Amino acid sequence: MKKLFFFLILAYSFSAKAQFSDDFTDGDFTNNPTWSGDNGLFTTTLGQLNSQSPTAATYYLSTPSTLAANTEWIFDINLKLATSGSNYVDVYLMSDVAVLSNPQNGYFVRIGSTQDDIKLYKIVGGTETLLIDGVDGSVNSSTNNPFRIKVTRDAADLWTLTYDDGILGSFVNAGSIVDNSVNTSSYFGILIEQSSAASAVNNHFFDNFYVGVIGADVTPPAIDSVVVVNTTNLDVYFNETVDLNSAQNTLNYSADNGLGNPISASRDVVDSSLVHLTFSTSFGNNILNTLTINNVEDLSGNTIINATKTFMYIVVVVPNYRDVVINEIHADPTPQVGLPDAEFVELYNPSANAYNLSGWKFVNSTTVKLLPNYILAPNSYVILCNSTDTALYSSFGSVIGISSFTALANGGDSLTLLDNNNVLLDLVAYNISWYQDAVKDDGGYSLELINPTQPCSGALNWIGSFSTDGGTPGTQNSVYDVAPDLTNPKMLNVEVNSLTQLTVYFNETMDSSSLANASITLSGGINVVSMVVGQNPNSILINVNPILDSATVYSLQINNASDCSGNMLIPNSIYFGIGISPQPFEIIINEIFPDPDPSIGLPLFEYLELYNNSTKAIDLSSLRISDPSTTSGFLTGKLFPNEYVVVCGTSAISQFTPYGKVLGVSSFPSLNSSDDEIKLINNSGEVIHQVNYVDTWYQDDTKKDGGWSLEMIDVNNPCGEQNNWGASTKWFGGTPGTQNSIFGTNPDNTPPILLGVYALNDSTVQLVFNETTYLGTVTINNGITIGTIVQQTNKIYVLNLANKLAPQTTYTVTVTGASDCVGNTTNLTASFSLPEQGLSGDVVINEVLFNPYTGGSDFVEIYNNSSKYINLQNWELANYDNDSISNRKVITTKPFILLPNQFVVLTKDAANIKTEYINAKEDRMLQMETLPTYNNSDGHVYLLNNLNQAVDNFKYNEDMHFALLNDVKGVSLERIDYNRPSNDNTNWHSAAEDVGFATPGYENSQFQKVEITEGISISPETFSPDNDGVDDVLNISYQFAEAGYVANIVIYDAKGRLIKNLLLNELLGTKGTFSWDGINENNEKAAIGIYVIYFEAFKLNGETKKFKKTGVLGGHL
Repeated sequence: MKKLFFFLILAYSFSAKAQFSDDFTDGDFTNNPTWSGDNGLFTTTLGQLNSQSPTAATYYLSTPSTLAANTEWIFDINLKLATSGSNYVDVYLMSDVAVLSNPQNGYFVRIGSTQDDIKLYKIVGGTETLLIDGVDGSVNSSTNNPFRIKVTRDAADLWTLTYDDGILGSFVNAGSIVDNSVNTSSYFGILIEQSSAASAVNNHFFDNFYVGVIGADVTPPAIDSVVVVNTTNLDVYFNETVDLNSAQNTLNYSADNGLGNPISASRDVVDSSLVHLTFSTSFGNNILNTLTINNVEDLSGNTIINATKTFMYIVVVVPNYRDVVINEIHADPTPQVGLPDAEFVELYNPSANAYNLSGWKFVNSTTVKLLPNYILAPNSYVILCNSTDTALYSSFGSVIGISSFTALANGGDSLTLLDNNNVLLDLVAYNISWYQDAVKDDGGYSLELINPTQPCSGALNWIGSFSTDGGTPGTQNSVYDVAPDLTNPKMLNVEVNSLTQLTVYFNETMDSSSLANASITLSGGINVVSMVVGQNPNSILINVNPILDSATVYSLQINNASDCSGNMLIPNSIYFGIGISPQPFEIIINEIFPDPDPSIGLPLFEYLELYNNSTKAIDLSSLRISDPSTTSGFLTGKLFPNEYVVVCGTSAISQFTPYGKVLGVSSFPSLNSSDDEIKLINNSGEVIHQVNYVDTWYQDDTKKDGGWSLEMIDVNNPCGEQNNWGASTKWFGGTPGTQNSIFGTNPDNTPPILLGVYALNDSTVQLVFNETTYLGTVTINNGITIGTIVQQTNKIYVLNLANKLAPQTTYTVTVTGASDCVGNTTNLTASFSLPEQGLSGDVVINEVLFNPYTGGSDFVEIYNNSSKYINLQNWELANYDNDSISNRKVITTKPFILLPNQFVVLTKDAANIKTEYINAKEDRMLQMETLPTYNNSDGHVYLLNNLNQAVDNFKYNEDMHFALLNDVKGVSLERIDYNRPSNDNTNWHSAAEDVGFATPGYENSQFQKVEITEGISISPETFSPDNDGVDDVLNISYQFAEAGYVANIVIYDAKGRLIKNLLLNELLGTKGTFSWDGINENNEKAAIGIYVIYFEAFKLNGETKKFKKTGVLGGHL
């Protein structure tokens, strides 16, 4: 197959001095030139000469060739086989005979043989002699050995052998030698030595044979250019001197469009490469003609064949505004999409006239670049770029390279085109928003003009290129559309330059005359003093008086103004204001979108919506958004009364633009899906509005999983928290930029509540409120003076005291004039004391629900059995597993004071406990994030203080329940006496049925406090074990003067029969209590009657104490 290399031009014409060349593209090797020999063993395959011997053979082809001195031989060869001593090819450069199997004199190149290399030989009198020995092993493949081989013999008989391995364009010099043994030649040819190996069959390929004089001119002349002299004369410039006779033959030239052959052709007297043509028919204006030239020769006899060049006769006229337009801008070529990595600007001539750009000016802001002499034809394009980049864009069309071409700003720039008289032809002040595509404005795409015939050009007439290459330099724009502009212009915004000057911006270029004659009015008693239309009339400057008020929202109205296409300004009014910094709650966070995935319809980006809840124009530039980990960049712009704005990350601006006003900020906080603290703060750190949301605010478990926004109900209750928020009901998930879907009246008429007062230490007191609260006056009794007050959060204040608190002293704090954010005011008081460290025995485990109703929650109730005020902050509940305290869970990380003789219920679901047990004390519930695991059958409850000390522990099992209960699910175990040991199983009993089987937050139904006297005592004397919470157990109490007794307690009925072994060989303390629940040894309820309690205590030294007491088991007959 024909390869592309620098001798390819031989396909067009051959010099008379060239002996021959053949590239086999005609598919016939027997003619032009004529090859002879073993013709039947050769064919042409895909434009190459190919061997066809099916068996071992020595066969050849040769063609006449007489060049012998000052000659070069070039050919391509590919042996797709492993060469050897019986598989090689000899290419005869010179031979005295046609039959190459027996030449006597000549030179040949051998490719292959035993050394698998390339060599040059001579043969004299039939004897071969090696002249140049190439590198052994260079022909080293068994399947593919492509080479281009070149041999030269200069006038001094210096032979040089070179070859290009792989035909890659790089030749290796195998060697040189002087030899003149043979000086005549008759033939050139190839001799194949082929073995019987199957790999050699049909696998010899040859192409691109050339034999000629070294340095001979074999290139036909070419047309450099065609210059139109006047309406009937052309000057044709060739790239070299042309032959006089052929150059002056008029039949060698013809032109289309009815022009035909010229009536004269004259080679220039001075410049022999120039021919002057004269036609009898005049050239038409602005018509593209094609000149065709044939049979014109150079001085070496090379003939031009079917060469063409276009030309046009153009009458150059003076341009008017937008006769030539700035049509395409490639300001940000990186990253590359398909175009070169270089900036350009494209000019386009949409008119029917041609223009000479000589002296025209291309202006970037203030940088002026002069354009050269260049004829811009009708409906044609020219690319302006840096002179160093012309090669990059030359393949796209006509290019004008400009030295130090002005840099185009990626974000926006002002480009002006002036003619040689400084008359404005076009002006484009682009910015990055014109791309209208968040991907394309990042680079690699050009901005393209949509309608070049529109009388004005602004943002609406430009867009990012639709081309897959990123742009269309030199050709019609991919967005080209000449449909008429029927869209009404509108005002984009009003910029306040000073208290007496405004600039009004339009969304497209306006008709300057209509603006000059328009009627302009402002509200608020503001008068128009003067108005100036800008050079590119997409804005006007208005001077006013009296001065503008910063907080006022004004209305500006413009009547009788239109764009360049005559479309009237609709709407013709706009609001504006200077804006002031907001006070708290004048701007509020009105909607939160923390979990966009999965999308219900909204973009997959987080956002906040702000709302102006004031009657003022608000300047947002002092505000930022923050959460506990991130603070955003400052906001921008103004927000008018009752106006919304969506705030998001900068990458999401285009996603939310369809929904309304959008502000993109840097470092937009990542909103947590489940909970977060979002603040709107000013540059002084003052909180303007704060929302501490949690996912329960959705009030819909299906919507809190993502895709739905949280919306505020009543904007006049901005601190309403969960009661004033809910999931959006809009079908696509939210209402960014518009009124909330759950908007309604939900007033806050309740003043703040003081939830807790905590002495953090002897000099610091914390006040915790239920909502955002503003303090009035705060005092503390008992001689305590408040030094400073610090607001920790919107609900928490810290009082730094000037003098210290005393332990076990009750103090009262009074807050006078406390108010919430909507103005509800109240006076509040609360008592507190300085907390002391809780230790073992101070707080006891008092009630445990370890087997709740199905779907319910466990709880552990603890009781302060001391006179201390104990802070439960950082205390833990745990269980016992693998011989160690395990599964620790923090009760609370915040201060929580447990007063003396006070209960608190620890659970993960306070609402469930309140639902299951209607008498539960809600104010004594402390909800934990999670509880340790407590098995339904048995387990171990541990209570640890903030010092990691075990304060109490209780090992339970379900057999501790009252034996007559049919089902213990939902029944708690209650402690009978706070002062009895937790590990005394008889100190625990099932909660009574008549209280609902549990007493969370208040005194246990089975509570009995026993007064112990010397010896033993029984109480009550009559008990009724019916689990009604009244005298359900019989308490047997003892007290001895010294410890060390071991006791047995046995219960007998009145007839002396054994009923219950209550205690067997148990070591006693000095005092204690054991309880009998009326259950006998058979795990049945004992009968009504009198029972004898036999109490025996003994020491190891033989000392014994024996007691008998009677008790009555009562009940309903």
